[in-house]
Amino acid sequence: MKLSGIRVLDFSRFMAGPLVSSIMADHGADVVKIEPPEGDPTRHGRRTRERQPAGDSFCVLNRGKRSVVLDLKQPADLARAHALIHDADVLVESFSPGVTTRLGIDAATAFALNPRLVYCSISAFGQSGPLRDAAGHDPAVQALAGVLSRERGGAPVIPAVSVASWGAALTALAGVTMALLAARTTGRGDHLDLSMHDVALSARPGAIFDALEHEVAALEAPRGHALLEPYETADAQWLCIGAGEPRFARALLDALGRPDLVAVALGAPGPAQDPLRVFLRGAFRQKTLDAWLGWMASRAISCAPVLDYAQALKHPHVAARGMLIEEGGGARHLNTPIRFAHEPGRPDLRVPELGEHTEAVLAQYDAH
Repeated sequence: MKLSGIRVLDFSRFMAGPLVSSIMADHGADVVKIEPPEGDPTRHGRRTRERQPAGDSFCVLNRGKRSVVLDLKQPADLARAHALIHDADVLVESFSPGVTTRLGIDAATAFALNPRLVYCSISAFGQSGPLRDAAGHDPAVQALAGVLSRERGGAPVIPAVSVASWGAALTALAGVTMALLAARTTGRGDHLDLSMHDVALSARPGAIFDALEHEVAALEAPRGHALLEPYETADAQWLCIGAGEPRFARALLDALGRPDLVAVALGAPGPAQDPLRVFLRGAFRQKTLDAWLGWMASRAISCAPVLDYAQALKHPHVAARGMLIEEGGGARHLNTPIRFAHEPGRPDLRVPELGEHTEAVLAQYDAH
């Protein structure tokens, strides 16, 4: 696999950091998860399946890793951590800025031990700036970055997706990969300072210029294009159309007998398109979701049913893409979304017990 031979030390917890190392493990990296004696907090979260070894989130984000328990406040365990750092290619940590210095595993210490190390720090607001020491969970980070979802009336909505954490993980993965490539030729590692807030700021590229040049209140979610919105059907289901392109707009509105609304659909977004919205709301309530899906498909108009997550995972396209895999007992898991033609990822679905690999991993170092 692409990352076979790459050694990763994962000191991170919760979502963003563990997701980085989880994806690397799916593609062959040897990931050692360093846990405190009480374990990663997500180990103790909600468990959906019988005989599940840890919480749901922990199982998804830490499959295929080896678990080593170290109490970094103890000199002997800190020395073992330093020995592991000496031989690692990547270190991922998600402590609040300054904590790694107190623990003795900060970037300066790590580079003194291993100059070629790629050291990835993921935090809410980064290692510098006035908010450096501020705590920040995903919704609060999104709110400050101007990307928190809002209802039409302007009221904020708690997001269903942890955009800041998820985006930070994927951005960190890209950064780690770049630094690994550079380290191969230069022999010099690097420190990646990854801020969830920085990532969230970049999540709305279409709004950046307006916000910078015209001081548009980007946090507001104004009505956009009526042909890129969901509509309720006769059976109380929802259909989301994606007919924003001129050819789709003409095909849809011609077929619905309202070619006069094409100009509205292709005009300025926002309230100016309300007449089109009113028409579409009435039209889509005349047939069931399945009827509309067939009608749209016969005209090659982009649309999709609005599914919940469980429904989405059952869609035949998901199975056809090989996104569902099974372990020996038949329990299903989600496959890695990174698809290579050569050396594809092969996720190891086993979840380590707390400290399961401590003796095996540290034996070689204690013998020195």
